[in-house]
Parts: sequence; C-alpha cells; structure tokens
Amino acid sequence: MIHSVIPPAPHLKTFVKDYLLLHFVFDSNAPPPVKPFPANTQHSLVFYLRGGITAFDSKTGTSKTFAKTAINGSQVSRFDFHLSPHYLMFAVNFQPGALAKFLRLPLTEFIDERIDAETVLPQINRLHERMANSTSYEGIVQIVEEYIGQRIRNLNADFYPIDKVMRVITEKPVDFEIKRMAGLSCLSVSQFERRFMQQTGITPKLYARINRFYHAYQIKDREPDSSWLSVAIQAGYHDYQHLVKDFRQFSNTLPQALIEAQAAAPERLLGIG
Repeated sequence: MIHSVIPPAPHLKTFVKDYLLLHFVFDSNAPPPVKPFPANTQHSLVFYLRGGITAFDSKTGTSKTFAKTAINGSQVSRFDFHLSPHYLMFAVNFQPGALAKFLRLPLTEFIDERIDAETVLPQINRLHERMANSTSYEGIVQIVEEYIGQRIRNLNADFYPIDKVMRVITEKPVDFEIKRMAGLSCLSVSQFERRFMQQTGITPKLYARINRFYHAYQIKDREPDSSWLSVAIQAGYHDYQHLVKDFRQFSNTLPQALIEAQAAAPERLLGIG
C-alpha cells in the first residue's frame, strides 16, 4: 500500500508543486472504501492507472465517474470518493495558477469538474498507457516528467507578480485583503480579479475563503487535541460559528463530522496517510 508525496525535478518547480502517488488494494468482497474530499483549490492532472473513482455529491444526491486521465479545477463543494478495490493513481499537482498556463486555457469552466484530459491535451491517453505499463513507480515519475518538461519548453510561458501573490493567498489566506493583493500584483483591483479568475476559475475572495477553511481542517487534523475555538482563531476566523459556516458550505457538514469521516478514509485505515 503506497501513499507518497513526491517532489518534482528542480527545473519543473515553477509549474509543479508535487506529485501524489496512491496504490491501494482492498478486499473486493467488502464495501468500497470512501474518501471524503472537501472543497480545495488544488489544480491537478490525474492519471487513474488501475481502477478508478465514483464521486458522490451529497448535496445533489448524484454520482459520476471520472475519465482515466482527468483535469481537476478548483473544487468549491464536497465530494465523497468511492475507490475501486485495486486503485493506482498518480496526480500532478500544479502550483497556484500554473495549470491555466500549462493548458493555455482559462479555468472558469473547470469548477467542480474532472474534465477528460484528452479533450484539451491530445495524445495524453498514450502517456497514460505508457505509465500504466511501467514496471516501477520511478518509471511512472520519469515518464511524466519527460512529458511535462517537453510541454513547458514549448510553452515559453511568462510568470508575473500575480503568480507569486496566488501562492501567498494559498499559503496564508488569513492575510488576504484584495486591495493589497492587487497592489502586490501591480494591477488594479478589477484587473487583478479578472486575471485571478482566468487562472483559478474563481474569485480571489472565494479562493481565500476555501484556503482558510482548508487550513482550519488541516490544523485540527494535525492537532487533534486543540479545541475548535483555538483552531478557528489560528485560521483567522472571528469565532467558532464563523468557522462552522464555512465548514457547512465547503464540506456539507459540521467540523467534527468531517474529521471523523476523514479518520475512516482509506489511507488512515491502512495507517499510511
């Protein structure tokens, strides 16, 4: 059973934050394991190399399956992922705003979606086939990095102050103030909002709120003995009720219920995540 976060090669770090490798094998006679996946702003290119996922939306009561190679945009709602018994996944997690440059597309149509990557990255399924046939995890990483490196060289993409600001908001959402962020980006507020939406699919304010919520969730997960009030203050909320409002919106449940659901996630049950 593998749950591994892998750093990218140095020459790819302007685009790639890290890679996530998951390889699970479960009892096929038991109910499929469920992974709660609350709102988050991570943009990824995901290869489902063995098995796959069925995503359930508790708000709408609907389920959907993903293509074998999928592009993840900003996620503003919670999904519960039901994994197949044999599950091998490799995700390329991009730096904030970098996926739009990688695709040469605005991400406004990617919200809460897992787009079939073949529709915007022709021949990507051939890459999927090579990865699926690799005899080692190291081979999978090498195949992906060759592809990403070649595409980046052909893009000649430029990076601007707004790209650094996106990282700041991602890492420290408590410091978000739109006029200051626009100023650091050397843009007017309207220019900043327009460019931000093109590169993330959502407004700067919503982006900051989701990251603040996710930071609160991570703090409690990392410090289970901390009170929720303490977590709320650390994450920049006015009080516990303010935090609860965001948890209801972005995870469709109360704070402690999300933590308990996460405790039953596949990697936690297997003791590897």
